[in-house]
Amino acid sequence: MNFTSFHFVFFFFTTLVLGHVLKGRPQRIFLLAASYYFYGVFEPYYLILILFSTAWDYLAGLAITARRDWEQNGGTAGLVARLPAKFYLVGSVLINLALLGYFKYTNFGITILNDVHPLGDTMFAFPAESILLPVGISFYTFQSMSYTIDVYRGVLEARKDPVDFALYVTFFPQLVAGPIVRATTFLKQLDEGINIQKNDIIVGVTRIIVGFFRKLVLSDNLAPVVNQVFSNPGAYGTLDIWVASFAFGWQIYLDFAGYTDIARGVARLFGYEFEINFLYPMAASSITDHWSRWHISLTTWIRDYVFIPLGGSRVGPVRIYVNIAIVWLATGIWHGAAYHFVAWGVWQFVMIAAHRVYGRSTVAEKLREVGGLAYNAASRIFLFFCLSFGFIWFRAPDMATANLMHGRKFGFENLNESLLFNSQLLSYSNLRDLNEFIVLLGLLWVYELFFNKYQLEYFWKPENRKKLILILIAMIYMIISMTPAETPNFLYFQF
Repeated sequence: MNFTSFHFVFFFFTTLVLGHVLKGRPQRIFLLAASYYFYGVFEPYYLILILFSTAWDYLAGLAITARRDWEQNGGTAGLVARLPAKFYLVGSVLINLALLGYFKYTNFGITILNDVHPLGDTMFAFPAESILLPVGISFYTFQSMSYTIDVYRGVLEARKDPVDFALYVTFFPQLVAGPIVRATTFLKQLDEGINIQKNDIIVGVTRIIVGFFRKLVLSDNLAPVVNQVFSNPGAYGTLDIWVASFAFGWQIYLDFAGYTDIARGVARLFGYEFEINFLYPMAASSITDHWSRWHISLTTWIRDYVFIPLGGSRVGPVRIYVNIAIVWLATGIWHGAAYHFVAWGVWQFVMIAAHRVYGRSTVAEKLREVGGLAYNAASRIFLFFCLSFGFIWFRAPDMATANLMHGRKFGFENLNESLLFNSQLLSYSNLRDLNEFIVLLGLLWVYELFFNKYQLEYFWKPENRKKLILILIAMIYMIISMTPAETPNFLYFQF
């Protein structure tokens, strides 16, 4: 079910009212049933997969606890307690990764096999499988898996009530595209019960309006130009490719941040506070700063469950870069099963490694001292320049298209057109010319810098409520007047 559909509007208000009327365990059962309905609307068979994954990790958590209880208290070991806790942990991780691997990476594996064996481009090539990727599988798999890991580490007690655990995995606001919520956060709030105050309503409604504004007004109005260029990049010149790469960066950011704003706002109205997932990453001054602000729930998940177990920064200087490389290769593959996503992940590693070396140099120290405002502005512009290469790898349908676009950015292939800056975007009906679109991208940067300085917490203060009301009225007006006739699904549904 899409947040931008009328179906969701009816579902949300019905669920909100009944969710507050019911209390205790009946309330949890109702929210769980509503969440299964929300997910089943996409494709009913998806429910079988998420039910299996939920049941497996629920039982694994109980088994780990049973083993630990026997180790501490002794006595007669039951059948479950006879096996070590690590057995259940490994089983949980392997099953989750196997499910994710089959549905998301089978055809990518077949592609690699065809590329490496000598008859891969003939009639003897391995055929691709017809596999429908379940919506949100990357998100709920990581969320469910982190629960088992935390139980094994002793960070969390295994939840005995299956309804509680199932609701944690499937709670509908963040089910499809995050944020990835930790069990320690959700279950603690679940135990505290729903207690909605006036401030919760203000915060929740504000986030929902801001989310729809980011998605419908900002992101969706960038989509036609992005789609136009990326669908046929060979027809466009240097300036067009640069503009399209910048535009996609803004599009996917505003689309995904809009989704998580709505998710966090809806959850807040049900009494749950999820951690922030985007903290104005386009206002960052370096690649490490950028990734400390972008998709925070994923980056912290990978830090805690991949990077730190590998040794983190506690290892030698060479091993640190190996760990960082593994992390970003995994992050690229998590986003998509294709070579261009691998290239995107490798590019993030290159940027982070280069910044790590540069940041420890005397040159960086000196420039920071004498550069002042100019250095600060230049670092932001340079970061966006570097990010644009990753945006192309992320959005392009394949490596051939990405390579073509990267070449076009510097005038290779059809060089005369590139040098003349001939623009096919002049025909785009919603913009008079390309210069107007470039101005729009500049205004988005101003928007980002403004709200990075004056974040929503500033407007929630009682003395600033009038400013908040004016901003929300303006956003609602633009949502009504500027939403495109056709609004695409949230981009991260495909991950």
